[in-house]
Amino acid sequence: MIEAEPGRDYVDRETGERLEVVAELLPLAPTASELPWSVENLRFCNWCDQLAQKDLNDCPHCARRMTPLAPEEEGDAR
Repeated sequence: MIEAEPGRDYVDRETGERLEVVAELLPLAPTASELPWSVENLRFCNWCDQLAQKDLNDCPHCARRMTPLAPEEEGDAR
């Protein structure tokens, strides 16, 4: 991945086809979690339905205490 410069055209080296920007990477907010931000390490907050890492007790979005994970879900986070 590279940072695209506004107004510049990018082309594929092999085919010469013009490339277009299809996504934007956004920086993540600081978190107390030690887990990487990946699907297997996330759960939904029971209060605000936003994603949070499984090893957090408090939701980083609404700051409320999330319900404890079931024992089998806790093992997945390690």
